[in-house]
Amino acid sequence: MPHEEFRNTALCCARISSSTTFRTLNVQLTSLTKHCASRCALAAAGAALPALAPADTPPTARTQSESTFAFGDVSIKQSYNSMKDPTSPEFKLRVYNKGKLVLELNDAGFDNFYPAPDNQAFVGLSNQGWPATAAIVFDKNGKVLLLARHGTTRFGYCMETSTFLKLWYDAQDPQVRFLSAKPAPGKAPGITLRDCKGATVNLLDIVSGAAERR
Repeated sequence: MPHEEFRNTALCCARISSSTTFRTLNVQLTSLTKHCASRCALAAAGAALPALAPADTPPTARTQSESTFAFGDVSIKQSYNSMKDPTSPEFKLRVYNKGKLVLELNDAGFDNFYPAPDNQAFVGLSNQGWPATAAIVFDKNGKVLLLARHGTTRFGYCMETSTFLKLWYDAQDPQVRFLSAKPAPGKAPGITLRDCKGATVNLLDIVSGAAERR
């Protein structure tokens, strides 16, 4: 994925325990390495003082990359291309079923993907604001059942900066679970996960709540 410098900062911040607030940040950071702590503290300060957070500006390097996630017959490819314009890169998400392209989205990217036990549905999650996709659920045939974006929805962020960092779920231990009840046709399955405060939440509920706060 692109902007590795800021991704590493986000991962540092995700390691802070669920009791993190700005008042307790200095105490919590003592469990991190000094390098990681300084990066995370800078990101936290950037929420109030953007000028102090240079990592929250678009990278200037011209580069391209691709990552692949494979789940049985389904493969998910994410690509990033800033060769034309580093300030306006191309993000693409493609989903293949048995080699056939079944879904293609622009301006979409996620930290990771999690399959249902039967590989019939998949969820992607992201703590990054660039691109602004926060969560997606789609089935093996490429039908998008849920898509939420930072900005159009307001999650209960534990930490955020103006552009890149939108920390709402626990990327280190997401504990994604697909509920056993079969959803109605065309509806997203029930999915629970661990939020950035350490609580187990229902994805549909948290997205609905985020939409109400926009």
